[in-house]
Amino acid sequence: MQTKRNNEPGPPWDAVGPGTCTLVLAPSLHDATDEACLNLLSLDDPADQNVMWVTYTRSPDACIQDWLAHAGERPRNMRFVSVGETTRSTSAVSNAANGRSEVVETLSNPSDLTGLGIKLSEILKEWTRNDYPTTACFDSLTALLQYADLQTVYKFLHVLTGRFDAAGVTAHFHLDPDTCDDQTVSTLTSLFDTVVEFDDGEWNIRSR
Repeated sequence: MQTKRNNEPGPPWDAVGPGTCTLVLAPSLHDATDEACLNLLSLDDPADQNVMWVTYTRSPDACIQDWLAHAGERPRNMRFVSVGETTRSTSAVSNAANGRSEVVETLSNPSDLTGLGIKLSEILKEWTRNDYPTTACFDSLTALLQYADLQTVYKFLHVLTGRFDAAGVTAHFHLDPDTCDDQTVSTLTSLFDTVVEFDDGEWNIRSR
């Protein structure tokens, strides 16, 4: 991979090509990580964008509020898969004024990767009916690795990134490198087109 260092507050997000999968190596709880996530999700005009958000640790409500603070308006379509959330049933919130909606689905068993893959495939299939570009966030691999071993996660991600690639989805996946060993990071890195890493207060971008 080629490495590009950037001394600005955030990396040049235009270096992340459309329809690619990016691994974000950064602390789980950090303003820079949150900013990177929102920048990678909002590469297009929100009015003409599908947004998919897989979240293990944050509520969909919190994600929506962060999105609005960043982008200023809701995307055309937004889907959440809230993993491990047992108190919230599947719901939809529509904005009748502009026809936009957020749909929240839950997956109570965080180790059910088959179920998660099915839900994400169903969302992608639904969105094939429109011509809007799709961005996706998987938050996070750090949490996923608490429920499945590395080999299982690798196989799941190999299939999922292939589906994203086939559907032209611009996706990013969060991983806190301080929570796992170098071998885990190296193994997962091999699956991605681009790696964006936050180190010593600046971003490094590595592309194949």
